[in-house]
Amino acid sequence: MTGCPVSTELPPVFARHQDAIGGALRAELECRTLSMYDSLRYYMGWATPDGTRSDNPEGKRLRPTLCLLACEAVGGDPADALPVAVAIEFVHNFSLIHDDIEDGDRTRHHRPTLWVIWGEPIAIVAGNNLLALGNIAAQKLRNVAAETSVAAGHILTERYLSMMEGQYLDIAYEGRTDVTVGEYLAMIERKTGALIKGSVELGALVGSGGSGEIVDGLRAVGDDLGRIYQIRDDVLGVWGGPALGKPIGSDITRKKNSLPVVHVLEHVSDVEQRELQRIYAGDEIGASDVERVLEMMDHLGTQRWCQKQAETRWNRARNRLGSLRLSPDATRDFLELGEYLLVREA
Repeated sequence: MTGCPVSTELPPVFARHQDAIGGALRAELECRTLSMYDSLRYYMGWATPDGTRSDNPEGKRLRPTLCLLACEAVGGDPADALPVAVAIEFVHNFSLIHDDIEDGDRTRHHRPTLWVIWGEPIAIVAGNNLLALGNIAAQKLRNVAAETSVAAGHILTERYLSMMEGQYLDIAYEGRTDVTVGEYLAMIERKTGALIKGSVELGALVGSGGSGEIVDGLRAVGDDLGRIYQIRDDVLGVWGGPALGKPIGSDITRKKNSLPVVHVLEHVSDVEQRELQRIYAGDEIGASDVERVLEMMDHLGTQRWCQKQAETRWNRARNRLGSLRLSPDATRDFLELGEYLLVREA
């Protein structure tokens, strides 16, 4: 932590690029007239299920914002990086559509998920289409050398392949009570971290015109930010409560193998571990069992331990930022964004 007051409000860099990102995303779907694309406009927050245009909240757009910030940070024009920023956001939403199906989640951002309205087959196809649209968007890079454009396409594909590998591991870990903290952290480095790392990496690549020390350094910062994002998400999934529109212990009720759960399973006594295994073996986890798991977490200091893992990563990222010799404005933007991710409440 910096020692300065930390705000849970979105940093100014999000507002700076919001209109450009939103306009570029909408433009990619504007010419698509097949009714299936109405479901994608709905998922992106631009339409109601019947296709009527609406102004629902569109989310933070963290990944494309990071991409444009990294491009600026190395002296590039963020407009040049918009195609890969759009690609990253479409790939991210492709993963969310499929996640909703795989997890059986019926709502996202307080709205019914796509599969709930249109059914699983259409939702699967719609998600795949978003992935294809992401690939198409990435091919629209201009004002960069041909080798930079080719490298950007390769990086994008590698990063979303890693994301899919992480999703596979996450599914494979379901129902297991022997997943270690190390295994879990390696999984989220793929599932969540790869695309966040790729966002920073691609922006730096386009902005600088090629690979080099500064691209490598910002890639490493992105890697740390991805880990921080998911750890904080896991903390909120257990202790976030009403601020997120769900009860305390929500991820416990869902039997989600998040970092707090993996930590408590790895560190409780043998007797308590057997109790946890009994709890998680049941068809459902009731309120009293949730309270018992939370009690064990409180005894172990699990919440503080998880937050400490994120803070350790942030200290490393912050030190790395200091060594990259970015402009004062770019350094400030990254610092504000990193501090926000560390304490965000939604």
